[in-house]
Amino acid sequence: MKVYRIIVISMLALLLSHPSFAMTNEEERRFKIITNMSLEELGQTASKILNVDYPDTDWATYNSPNYVYVDLATEMAYKVAVKNSRLLGIVNVSDDGIVIPCYCTCDSFGHDNLLYCFYKNGDLKDGFDNHGAQCAVCVRQALLAFLWNDLGASHDEIMKGMKEKFATLIEKYHQHEH
Repeated sequence: MKVYRIIVISMLALLLSHPSFAMTNEEERRFKIITNMSLEELGQTASKILNVDYPDTDWATYNSPNYVYVDLATEMAYKVAVKNSRLLGIVNVSDDGIVIPCYCTCDSFGHDNLLYCFYKNGDLKDGFDNHGAQCAVCVRQALLAFLWNDLGASHDEIMKGMKEKFATLIEKYHQHEH
């Protein structure tokens, strides 16, 4: 009986820890809605959440350069990088088990992960990087990660969503499967 209970508990733990079983049906539905939002919709949705999550933030203290404000989506992506940098990446780490790789071609000029698209050398202390403001892929990835994370998606679920959303870019630029 004890062995049977251990097997059942182990199987249940495996099922519950598997990414496809972590979200409820409603969360999966909302995940798909977010996946298919336009860049403008992503920016508007992220803006609402950031205003609720960080109501007293004086964004001016970050001395963001003008290119951060080219449009709402870009501005929100930089704000996500400021407030949720560990979601996007970690300095000097390219392991996708920890960070989100960028799916544009910026790895060719030294970007280890998505955070590098918004911070020089992937670190806010080195200042902002203008690449994020010039790349809709980077902005979309940052906003998707933020909104999916806000929904409660795990890192594995976020990575699966990224790979599905950007499959064409991954294949086109022959980036290794993350």
